[in-house]
Amino acid sequence: MEQQPYYLAYEKRYRAVFEAGAERWGHSPDDQELFNALKEWVTANHLTGKSIIEFACGEGAGGIILSELGCNYHGVDIAPSAVLKAKENLKNYPNARIDILDMVKETAGENYDAALDCMGFHMLVTDQDRTSYLKNAFLSLKPGSPMLFYRESYINGNHKEETVKSAVNSYEEWLNITGSDYETPLPRRVDTGDGDIEVMVPLVPARANDRDGYISELQSAGFSVEKFVEMDTSNTIQHSASIYARKPI
Repeated sequence: MEQQPYYLAYEKRYRAVFEAGAERWGHSPDDQELFNALKEWVTANHLTGKSIIEFACGEGAGGIILSELGCNYHGVDIAPSAVLKAKENLKNYPNARIDILDMVKETAGENYDAALDCMGFHMLVTDQDRTSYLKNAFLSLKPGSPMLFYRESYINGNHKEETVKSAVNSYEEWLNITGSDYETPLPRRVDTGDGDIEVMVPLVPARANDRDGYISELQSAGFSVEKFVEMDTSNTIQHSASIYARKPI
């Protein structure tokens, strides 16, 4: 039997959070910063009425915002619990659909006018998984189409020594290098709508990169990088950056 990918650990997080009574683990569609970023991106790229795919869509917060902005939305995620929740959250949007997809091993099978990755790329820790994912994302786009990598875990110039620059060929190598695993549960606070509760969930490590590292990865996949924005600290992630890329014509 084929071993399940390490990044399917996100399914354990979603199940634990939902079983505890919380409505979501990821972003809320009411997140004003996310809304502003997506509205600006949609406007700048004339994406109203266009097709957008979101990789690692989670519970569909980005899909709700993009649908409200008039886009035709396709969200995909590997976690079944997240997909079910996203389908429920987007059921009233006729131009939105959600599917299960392993973004590392599978292609979308269509070509889109734009693509969104909201805190997804950094969850991949091996070199091959990151390369394969970017290749599949690139292939999903029409020539000239933009892709937004929103709030990727980021290492700035003051902490460049924390960047893992050596080859990471397997999850075991990642574990040996960093000590960060996908199994150990730790307490986190989640909002149930009636107040916060503590839930024990795996903290699922992210492989952050610095500015030059991210740009190199995207350019190696064929993308041009148009803008790199260091984000303010948030409750979601302490240090992050948003990267505005494009598939050349």
